[in-house]
Amino acid sequence: MKFRLSTTPHRYWWPVKVRIPDPDRPGTFLTPELRVQFQARPRDAVIASEETFAKLKSERDRVAHEIAELREIVKNWDDVVDEDGGAVAFSEEAFEAALQQVWFRRAVYQALAESMSGEEPRLGN
Repeated sequence: MKFRLSTTPHRYWWPVKVRIPDPDRPGTFLTPELRVQFQARPRDAVIASEETFAKLKSERDRVAHEIAELREIVKNWDDVVDEDGGAVAFSEEAFEAALQQVWFRRAVYQALAESMSGEEPRLGN
């Protein structure tokens, strides 16, 4: 396969494993999985974002920065269901609600970092 240099932003799907504390078994986690569609950003934008993040002093500001960054990068999701098992379509409102859950935000950020590292996603725990 040849490398294709494109003028449009590259979008790709990546697996996300969310570690959520198990409500029924103390000290253990549930690990539901979903797929997220990321939109790659130019390296200059990534560096600028990292520099901005490094200057932030409060946890509130760092979380706000992470959320703003993920709003730009995440374009869709799959395998997300509601409490009754029905599919949840990707929307700004649904994504905002998910971002308020620290384990979701961390998992998406981890998946983004893995996708940019050039290595396959890790299997297992």
